Amino acid sequence: MGKWITAFASAQREMREGGGFAGRTARLRWTANLTGDTLRLRFANASPDKPMRMGPVTVWSGKGSAEITFGGQPVLQLAPGSLAESDEAFLPVKAGDTLTVLLHFPSDAFPPRSASGAFPVERSAPGDFTGKPDFAADPALWHITEDIAAAWPLPALCGIDLFCGNEEAGAVAVLGDSITEMGFWTRPLEKYIQDNFPGQRAFLNLGIAGNRLLLPTGGRMAEAGGNCFGDAGLTRLPRDILSIHELRAVYLAMGVNDITQPESGEMSPPLSERCTVETLAAGFPGCSTPSGTGGLRCTAAPSPLSAGWAGSAPRRWRCGKSLTAGSGGRRRPGITTGSWTSRRCWKTRRSRDICCRHMTPATISIRDRPAAPEWRKRRKRFWNKRVF
Repeated sequence: MGKWITAFASAQREMREGGGFAGRTARLRWTANLTGDTLRLRFANASPDKPMRMGPVTVWSGKGSAEITFGGQPVLQLAPGSLAESDEAFLPVKAGDTLTVLLHFPSDAFPPRSASGAFPVERSAPGDFTGKPDFAADPALWHITEDIAAAWPLPALCGIDLFCGNEEAGAVAVLGDSITEMGFWTRPLEKYIQDNFPGQRAFLNLGIAGNRLLLPTGGRMAEAGGNCFGDAGLTRLPRDILSIHELRAVYLAMGVNDITQPESGEMSPPLSERCTVETLAAGFPGCSTPSGTGGLRCTAAPSPLSAGWAGSAPRRWRCGKSLTAGSGGRRRPGITTGSWTSRRCWKTRRSRDICCRHMTPATISIRDRPAAPEWRKRRKRFWNKRVF
């Protein structure tokens, strides 16, 4: 007996400047938190007009490797806006193992124009290095602009499913924007799950920088970079969430860009796209509908503005009040609200968007309670029982 569980997932978005991987190999190192013996990979091409070709693809563990095929072939051709799943490959994996995924992109094909910034990767020198997991990485960085450089984003790979024998195992997903993608609060949460639930829960980061709940990429940014901020969060829910196997909980952490992004810069959307707190609150109940999350419980953090924004606390309060409007003060069915950025770190007493080292589920609460030591133990039991 066993079942397929999504052990790794990424939110792919359009990336027009993807030529850096042409003729090279991308390397992703990732630590699994589930135990299984068979895996399969899923790929996405978020480009609306360019096809993508890749292969060969190899997954290495400390005890062996597996060559990934697609219908028995080592090369995958992806049409614009399409998804594909690989054949099953035998590779024993234990919780805590570090896997190395190697993706080669031929030089005679369109380079990948789909990527996720949540998982930085290394790229090789020109050539196919899928048989050498320890190749020397190219030290050059990805130049987003002439003045801004960053690590190379993960191209094409949007999921890894693992066949597990543990019937109690499952996955926890976070759908969010830049603070999720960059791991400001998700890295401590992922470490907490790995330390306390080995072999039981996979943590999935589905963050996209600049993502908005109600609208896709807008303004001159859409003209210059395409849909680089991703589709609207409500559009992503059925696509990114319902594709996850054995999902136990969804945390929705977005909304700040719907309010603050319009008219925030030269490339930003127009002021007409700025939504009010009430409009934003009206969109959150759509996250709990069967068409949105398949009936799963969705925990949402409405308008997670940091303490540095003037008037952020009243906005959060008004958004929470709007979510309970017409329900007699009770939360609407299927959706829980919370906000972590309005709290302070229990150890350093600094704002949590500044101090993230001690942000664990024991200190992140979806209820407004004081951060006294006796409450922390109750919060930990609450998260263990209700979320994980």
